[in-house]
Amino acid sequence: MYPGGFFPQETGADYLMPSLLKPLEEHRKELSIFTNLDHPDVGGGHGCSNTFLNGREIKDIRDPQQMLSLDQLLAEELGQETRFPSLQLGSGGFSWSRAGIQRPTDGDPTRVFAKLFLNEASKTKTSTRQFLDEDASILDVVLEDARRLEKRLSRNDQGKLGEYLNSIREVELKLQRRKDWLDVDKPKVKNTVLTGGDNDELEVDLAYPYNTAVFYDLMVLALQTNSTRVITYGHPGGNRLFPFDGISLGYHSLTHHGKRPDLVKQLAIIEGFYAQQFAGFLSKLKSTKDAEGRPLLDTTTVLFGSGMGNASSHSSRNLPIIAAGGGMKHGKHHRFERKGRDGRPLSDLFVTLLQQLGVEREEFSTSQSNLNDLLT
Repeated sequence: MYPGGFFPQETGADYLMPSLLKPLEEHRKELSIFTNLDHPDVGGGHGCSNTFLNGREIKDIRDPQQMLSLDQLLAEELGQETRFPSLQLGSGGFSWSRAGIQRPTDGDPTRVFAKLFLNEASKTKTSTRQFLDEDASILDVVLEDARRLEKRLSRNDQGKLGEYLNSIREVELKLQRRKDWLDVDKPKVKNTVLTGGDNDELEVDLAYPYNTAVFYDLMVLALQTNSTRVITYGHPGGNRLFPFDGISLGYHSLTHHGKRPDLVKQLAIIEGFYAQQFAGFLSKLKSTKDAEGRPLLDTTTVLFGSGMGNASSHSSRNLPIIAAGGGMKHGKHHRFERKGRDGRPLSDLFVTLLQQLGVEREEFSTSQSNLNDLLT
C-alpha cells in the first residue's frame, strides 16, 4: 500500500483517516492501524512479499520449521476439528508449512464453493476412497524405505532426510483427514454468492479483481459454517492492467511510481478498491452471527497487510498493517519509534494475536515481546 495514503499523521483515537483508508471510517472503532512494524531479518526485493506471515526468508534459515507461517501454526492449534484446517485463497506465496513448503492457493471461486459446500456423488466418493487408500499404501512403502536408508546416512544427511519425512507426514495427515471427512455431509448454503440469486439483472463477475467481493463472501460463509477457522486471502501481483477508469499502466509498473503524482494517483485507485472491499468484508462479519448468536467480527481476528512496506523501493520496513475484530481493544493508530533502521517487530503483534486466540506462545519468529498492553 502506498505509504503516503496509508499511515495516519496523528496517533491515538482521534487520528484523521488517511486517504486510502477512507472506506474503513465506519469501522474505526473495530480496528487498529500500526506504523513502524517491520520484519527485521528480511531484506528487500520481491521476495519479502512472501515473508508476511513468518518474517523469514528461506535462504537465511537452516531448519525448514522456522518457515512455519502464522496461519499454519494456527491451523495446527485450532483447525483439527474442522473439515479444512485452513484455506489458502486468491494468490499465494506467504503461507508456509512446517516442512518449509509454500502452501498452494486456489483463485477460482467456483472451485472453492464446490470444495466447501457441494457433496460428491456416491460413485465419486468410492473412487476417491480407493485413490486415498492407494496413496496411503505408497506412502507406507516410501516411509519404510526411508527408515532403512536412515541407518546408513551421516548425521548431516539424516537431518535432510528428516525434513523430507516431515513433508511425508504432512501428506499422510491430509490423506487421513480427507478420508475421515469423506462421508460427512457438507453444509448446505445457497449459491447466490456465485450467481447473484433471483435477480436476473445482477451478474456476478468471477474474474479478478471483481471476484474479490466473491472471495470475501466465501470466507464469511466458511467461517459461519465452521468449515474452517483459519483463512488466508492474497491479492495477485504481476503487471495486470486493472479494468478501472483512469488506469493506463499495469499494476507492477504503477507500484514503481518513484513518487510521480500521475502514477501515484492511478495506484490509489487500485488500492482504494482494496480498502473498499476489505471494509465490505468487515461489514459482513459484523452483520453475520456465529453459532452462539454473536457477530462474527467479535469472534474473528482479522489481519490486513503486506510483507512489503514500500513497493517502489522494495522495502520491507514499515509494513502496512491493520488488525480488526477478535474482541481486542481497537480504535487507535499506534506508532512505534524507530531505533536506527529498525522499528518494532511485526511478530510482536503476532504473539498477541496467537494468545488472543488461545494459543499460549511467548514468542514467534523474530518477536521480542508482544502488544498485549495496547490490544488486550
